Amino acid sequence: MSTREIISLQFGNYSNFVGAHFWNLQELSFDYTGTAKTEVNHDIFYREGKTAAGELTYTPRLLLTDLKGSLNTLPEQGGLPDETDQDFLPWDNVEKIVEPAAQKNEYLKDIDMVGPSTVGTKDYNFDNAKSWTDFLYPRLHSRSVNIVKDYQHQNDNKSFDIFNTGKSMWKSDFGDSFENNLRKYVEECDSMQGFHITLDSTDGFAGLALGCIEVLADEYKKPILAYPIIASHFCDNNPSTQEERDKSTLKDSTRLVNVALALQELSEHATMFVPLCTGDKGWRKPGNPRLFDHVSYNPEIYYQSSALLASALDTLSQKYRHNSNIFTISDICADMTGYGRKMAAASLGLPFALRNSQYLIEYLNETTQPIFSTITPSCKLAADKIFQLITVRGMPESYLKAPPNKAKEQRNLPAYRCDNVQEMFELYFQANNFLSATNVTVCEKPMEVKTPYPKFFSENLDKYGFVKTEVNDEKIESCTVVAGYHNGNFMTDMLEKLHREASRIKFAKLHRFSEEGLESSDYSESLNKLAEFKDNYEDNFEL
Repeated sequence: MSTREIISLQFGNYSNFVGAHFWNLQELSFDYTGTAKTEVNHDIFYREGKTAAGELTYTPRLLLTDLKGSLNTLPEQGGLPDETDQDFLPWDNVEKIVEPAAQKNEYLKDIDMVGPSTVGTKDYNFDNAKSWTDFLYPRLHSRSVNIVKDYQHQNDNKSFDIFNTGKSMWKSDFGDSFENNLRKYVEECDSMQGFHITLDSTDGFAGLALGCIEVLADEYKKPILAYPIIASHFCDNNPSTQEERDKSTLKDSTRLVNVALALQELSEHATMFVPLCTGDKGWRKPGNPRLFDHVSYNPEIYYQSSALLASALDTLSQKYRHNSNIFTISDICADMTGYGRKMAAASLGLPFALRNSQYLIEYLNETTQPIFSTITPSCKLAADKIFQLITVRGMPESYLKAPPNKAKEQRNLPAYRCDNVQEMFELYFQANNFLSATNVTVCEKPMEVKTPYPKFFSENLDKYGFVKTEVNDEKIESCTVVAGYHNGNFMTDMLEKLHREASRIKFAKLHRFSEEGLESSDYSESLNKLAEFKDNYEDNFEL
């Protein structure tokens, strides 16, 4: 069987917070004993290599970008120089100027000293993490980290916050270097599926990412699955003076323009794209945090909110990484993007918390609420006339239904005739979604939520993520998760809101866009194209 490799790209600081959790979740699912059943083909996202010392490595097939000063303790070489990369061969006659290294936190020190077996049993406080590198467990390949050195992280005097600034950066030496590193990954692949891309859509990284995506679409002719991400909070969201309010309004407008430009260009160059945000609005402010039962998170803490998006991405990606599943990124995109509807929504149900004394058939029959929450900004999922791909992971077959001698009223339910978890969820969606097409994938293993995953779960959950029926000291270690892609004419509302807000912008007052080469006529043209893209979602739905 071919490997079906995927190359992952991350553009921007918040996307790297999401990425750090995503790669941590991959590592938590590794079996180092050789005794566990492996559901996922890790070679799809990972590559084998060798260090200069001859040691075998297993690292993400990843390229990420961030600004100077964002890495904290992580070296730009990712910690694992590869003997095949000439850029990292030791040159004894070259003088190196090295800045003083940042001090590692307790978690990173423990990884270096005692390894993962010990860190998994200790509690660490990551809520004050200065960087996504503060809780990143896996080591990265020498070419993975690509720093935009012309801009400093959290420097308001020279901000990397304009879409066209990122576009210009891609056309510089930075883009040439990034593309060279990308080509090396592509040449290593035997049968590449495509590209998995997360990008901050509110600043210059949106333009940088779109510059790259345009090249990928032209040169490689492989599916591009992109996730434009809006952070859960911005530091200017809580102004206390009129001056701060004015600055916040200006930054809101800037972010809004960046999002509109990013989504419009994604509609041209991506195969499929799924906007993500844990805030309900996304623009101008992220809005109120999406609610998840038995989870209490602070949207102002990136370490916490980004874990939710990473959990969704990890669960959704099971569909094209599962050993028993023949789906690829190409299949996902083909199923979800009919009629030119390249943009889809995503959902997350975490944890899927039925009582540990309850059967799934009872839970689905009794619940009156959706079993997941949308994580796409300004989007309310429809119940009818939709296409959706749903992934359920970690629901034990033993929780399906009661045995015949104890079933009682369950035997009167149509769902009692279901023989497995997949059939029961398929029946549930068939009953709840009129004139819709739903494909359900079920994975046996739950999602591991051990260190360094946030400890934001209710104490009412047992170690499997189900609601306790008796008081005990168990702490959650894993949980059942449901996530989905959704598409239909309901997406019109999101695009209409974005277009309306972006059209109200007094573009002439946003001087920095024109300084970076974006004229008012160019912006108007982009909005017209966004409106044309919206027409794909008008009510002409047919199954």
